[in-house]
Amino acid sequence: MSLFVGYAKNYAKSLLGGSGVPGRVKNITVALYHRPPSGLALFAPVLIAVDAIVIVNTVAVTWRNWKTEAKAEGEVAELRPLWMRIGVCSMEIATGALVAASLLIYRSRTATMLSILPPKKANVAPTALNRRIFLQSAGSWRANGTIYPLSACTLTRVAEKVLLLEINGQYGGWQFNLDNHTVIEGHRMASAESACKTLATQWHGAGGKGTILTA
Repeated sequence: MSLFVGYAKNYAKSLLGGSGVPGRVKNITVALYHRPPSGLALFAPVLIAVDAIVIVNTVAVTWRNWKTEAKAEGEVAELRPLWMRIGVCSMEIATGALVAASLLIYRSRTATMLSILPPKKANVAPTALNRRIFLQSAGSWRANGTIYPLSACTLTRVAEKVLLLEINGQYGGWQFNLDNHTVIEGHRMASAESACKTLATQWHGAGGKGTILTA
């Protein structure tokens, strides 16, 4: 449950304008990392729609047709007590909401684009304190994304072909998949190691924190 509470807090922060600054892809020339969404991240909206249809029909059947068993021949079965139907329908709705929320979280935390931006002011020397990143996830609408300060970000390699970006003040992290669909600085990734070397060079060169290359 704490997982959903954490992401709910993230959403509340974004509504209050305290979680990054909106940005658009049109401001990006060549992204440091780019990968089209696929799998669950791509089809999450369709799965959520199917989930909603299943839950609505399940609740309708439970509410209208969940009856007691006839004890004698010819006896008419009656609907279960109201409190029982409300309880079961509530559990069905909660299950559907849990599945939908899980899909939304996975979609919003699967990274599709990362770029390191120069300082906001053109006449200022770039440092880790004034550089920013542009981040786009599978849940971003069209060309929209979010800009965060580089100093608040930590990029870490958590598996052979997976990186995790964590941002101060944000619950959870963004997953970066490294596979045949990944493009690093405009070039198709040759291997996970070569991709990590390029990412580490650019990331640490800009002053970013985290362990990308493993011994």
